[in-house]
Amino acid sequence: MNLQCSDCAHTWPLDPTRCCCDCGGVLEIAGAPSFDLTRVDERDYTLWRYQAALPLPDGAAPVTLGEGWTPLVAAEWDGQPLYLKAEHLNPTGSFKDRGAAMLVTALKAAGVQEVVEDSSGNAGAALAAYAARAGLCATVYVPAHASPVKQAQIAAYGARVVPVPGPRSEAACAVRRAAGEGAVYASHVYSPFVQQGMKTIAFELWEQLGGRAPESVVAPLGHGGLLLGLHRGFGELLAVGLIERLPSLFGVQAQPCAPLACAWERGAADVEPVEEGETVAEGVRIAAPPWGRAVLVAVRASGGVVLALRDEETLAAQRELAQRGFYVEPTSALAVAALDHLRDRLGDVPVVVLTGSGFKTMKQ
Repeated sequence: MNLQCSDCAHTWPLDPTRCCCDCGGVLEIAGAPSFDLTRVDERDYTLWRYQAALPLPDGAAPVTLGEGWTPLVAAEWDGQPLYLKAEHLNPTGSFKDRGAAMLVTALKAAGVQEVVEDSSGNAGAALAAYAARAGLCATVYVPAHASPVKQAQIAAYGARVVPVPGPRSEAACAVRRAAGEGAVYASHVYSPFVQQGMKTIAFELWEQLGGRAPESVVAPLGHGGLLLGLHRGFGELLAVGLIERLPSLFGVQAQPCAPLACAWERGAADVEPVEEGETVAEGVRIAAPPWGRAVLVAVRASGGVVLALRDEETLAAQRELAQRGFYVEPTSALAVAALDHLRDRLGDVPVVVLTGSGFKTMKQ
């Protein structure tokens, strides 16, 4: 296994401390193991039941808080039957636990002791928790406007929280400066280990649906790590003949900050940065997603769509979900709100990923 640049194709040794190529391109793991049904540990009801399909050094001990194997709940939305994948029930309250568990496990095995990260909340909380579990010191740079609840959660795990004034991008600049001074950047955006953790959602869906893939999956879309992980996981299932086709992937952005949706509407192959407008769906407030090109390729290959919604629709969906027993943050509700726009394209019973808990945000 090694790291390969998606831009210049240069290869590097498999090193979890390296986040990008010298040319600035994002890295992927070449030669990573893939899904093997005979090596699924059926006694383990966490994502580590798929450890044989994850690119880790021999003997690496999983850093775990019990993440994964989240419920798949049958529901309906305005007459549309669907399943809700309850990722908001992961240990720190979001799907980001999958990537953090995978990345911190790799960093711990490499002997890393201190890490830095930038996050609007969920990824920072996940990294802080898993760093604490592994005995690593963590510093998380957050936008000063990020949810106070999320900032408090990060600090509760013992991480140092550094609020950064200005838009979300300023926190990213601050952490890059820290990384330039020698800190290990445990990036939920750039690290290819994170998407490897995310692909386990696809494996779980296949098992929970009785050995089949859903016709479609709808998910919030910011940087794109979740959607790319799903694409990777279902691709592995397709490659070994366990499914016949890829599910259609639908990525949902917030209109005030929707670079991928803008690129999709133009039919573009790449993404141009946009102004970082304010939105209640702070988890997808990403003006220049570095994996943008790969996201567009994945969505097109699956026969899906990228779209953007108004905050009013998101908040209405959040309220309706709560009245049905699902208390999620606005970013999660964004995906459910999209169902009204996608009804004719979803198939019989789509899956919607609920990414983050409502306990993480102030009342909207």
